[in-house]
Amino acid sequence: MMTEGSGTYAEEDIHVKNEQVECTANDVFSIMTIMIRKEEASAYEQALAFMIRLLKQGFPKNYKIKLKSSVKQYLPVKGLAKSDTHRFFANALAYPDLHPLLEEYAREAIEEFEWYADTEGEKSCMPGTYATFGLGLADERYFPLVEFYMGKVDDEHQLVQDKFTVAFAEKHGITASSVPALVACLRRSTDDLKLKIQPELENEEKLALYVQQISGLEKYEVERVLYPIWGKVEKLAALARKAEGKRKELLLELLQAAGK
Repeated sequence: MMTEGSGTYAEEDIHVKNEQVECTANDVFSIMTIMIRKEEASAYEQALAFMIRLLKQGFPKNYKIKLKSSVKQYLPVKGLAKSDTHRFFANALAYPDLHPLLEEYAREAIEEFEWYADTEGEKSCMPGTYATFGLGLADERYFPLVEFYMGKVDDEHQLVQDKFTVAFAEKHGITASSVPALVACLRRSTDDLKLKIQPELENEEKLALYVQQISGLEKYEVERVLYPIWGKVEKLAALARKAEGKRKELLLELLQAAGK
């Protein structure tokens, strides 16, 4: 059990070895060991397929990766653990052809109330985090994945979504395609998040997109998605009093949605 695991999985599922990559897994210790012999897309593709296959068979989702690779990439998101697990996915994300497979992995790995074994405290993160964050920053095609991920986040025990939200807003701003994902992020934000997008929301069209996206949310949720941008609703009310025309109408809509 110490060396081979519980025996639950077939040998060909827990050990893959060829000239490009070597992968082994031990479910007793929840570890996947990956050695990249050739730094190329095919090696990471095989490693991802290895992981997906095991996860579909019930391998513990609170696993960690032990990586042997000559490449040391990390995501452009401050505050994430500089772990082997993080590095593996950052390395794999460098190959755009692998992005659909990374999404498949993420959707299989994401599980509420589970965390990668090599993260703790403020850097704890749900399985699928690194793939989701990397894909969400890379291409708007993966904004629905970001929304799916945020719907599973346990915001009482995870803070890294705040770090991603800052990076996401800086990269994509407020557009018709990005605003649903941005609001999904804000709905899982903590009180520590401060998002510097007020200048962008001076644009009435962008403010209208934001207002439209929060319609239908509960009042407490509206307050939550407003706070990282404007702080307490009293500050937003002060801005609304000074505003004119269409902008004033939109700010008053935000206040009304928050029950103010």
